[in-house]
Amino acid sequence: MAKPNNPIDNLERSMHEPKRLAILSVVAAESDGVSFGELKEACDLTDGNLNRHLKVLEEEKIVRLTKTTGEGRARTVVIMTAAGRKKFLAYLDSLEAALRQAAQSAGKPISLQSSPGLSPEHA
Repeated sequence: MAKPNNPIDNLERSMHEPKRLAILSVVAAESDGVSFGELKEACDLTDGNLNRHLKVLEEEKIVRLTKTTGEGRARTVVIMTAAGRKKFLAYLDSLEAALRQAAQSAGKPISLQSSPGLSPEHA
């Protein structure tokens, strides 16, 4: 007998850590990217913790870091890649399926309203 598909098995592990999910939620909302300082503040992280999470996301090619120099200090901007956006949207779809299954198992069906463009084929 084949094992039923468990949506939790489809969750992207590099995105599922709560602070990484917070980082991606902030970065996904800004097509021009988010500065390191803004991201640090928005996600309530230290420099070291943010760097560690960004390294994982950058290695997975989910985000790209660009450094600009101008007057004063260098500025690091975090931008979601096109492939990263597709992965993130697929992750959100898997998370939604996992939540539906958990609610149904607990005896409380839920209705999550999908936004237009939530699925990866709309990316």
